[in-house]
Amino acid sequence: MVLTRTREEILSSPKLNNNRGRFGGVLVIGGANIDLRGRPGEVLERHASNPGRINIGSGGVGRNIAHNLALLNVPVTLLSAVGDDGEGIRILEETGKAGVKMEQMIISGEHPTGIYLAILDSAGEMEVAVSDMQILEEITVEYLRSKAYLIKESKMVVVDTNIPEESIGYVVELCNKVKVPVLIDPVSVEKAKKLKKVLNGSRRWTIDYMTPSRDELGSISGIKIDDDQDIDVVRAAEELRRKGVKNVIVTLGERGIYVSSAGDYGGGERLDKFIKSYKGEVVDVTGAGDALVAGLVYGVFLGYPLEMAARFGLATAALTISSKEAVRRDLREGLLRSRIKEEDNE
Repeated sequence: MVLTRTREEILSSPKLNNNRGRFGGVLVIGGANIDLRGRPGEVLERHASNPGRINIGSGGVGRNIAHNLALLNVPVTLLSAVGDDGEGIRILEETGKAGVKMEQMIISGEHPTGIYLAILDSAGEMEVAVSDMQILEEITVEYLRSKAYLIKESKMVVVDTNIPEESIGYVVELCNKVKVPVLIDPVSVEKAKKLKKVLNGSRRWTIDYMTPSRDELGSISGIKIDDDQDIDVVRAAEELRRKGVKNVIVTLGERGIYVSSAGDYGGGERLDKFIKSYKGEVVDVTGAGDALVAGLVYGVFLGYPLEMAARFGLATAALTISSKEAVRRDLREGLLRSRIKEEDNE
């Protein structure tokens, strides 16, 4: 009864497409799912039952980014898909309560809500993960075309590569046409392959920001990156810029990030810089990359220079890894800015 009533409330809520006023916020398009994370008490033993803790919560790259942005007081709308089930209701309720506009979500009667299962080691680092995200194939070009006005009215659009390749191309093309900045999070090496057509196709599309990991950068650029070879990272980032990515922010784990920009951002100067990570006790790294993207978008949204926006990203990630949740519930602008000042004073 409770789930049915909640679902009816969601479906009958006022639709954004009935109010064509200027949105002016951030539109996030990507994955929303339930996270299952298991962590052993001491050493993770393979082929054995490990005593430990299992956390269950709302997750998904796009959803996590949107949730973080809402906590940082950025107006944000999420376009994604959940099933007509208890897990889907949980995602809609929790994310909506955080301040994310969820009225445009797909509630599927065909596929169940996506599940992401991760096994962590005793230090909180991921050992292996399995994801069941078939539902995200419903984020089609047709669906996105019906939400085109939202893209046009956004100050910035964030896309993760959990959605179909054709849908990514449609969003990038439309953003280019209406001159709305777009950021793409490649998500994983395998899913990053969807970007090759966008970057290597006959059409010359521009991606304003991309946030690949070292491995994703190598996959997208086609340049082999040896471990600890910074020159390979620099070369691969330059290759992405040659293909139409204006600003490349490479995540390097505990080392921090590398930022490569031609200076198109805000009319600024060329930026070619490695920035070390912010200190933080590692409790669980799940969601750290999503938090970094959210912090970066927060800085860009408020008009900060790219390097400062990147530092907001690093600080958000540091705050997140010290929490057992993929999105830190007490994340606020004041906490983020305090973390920035704390790092600057060290």
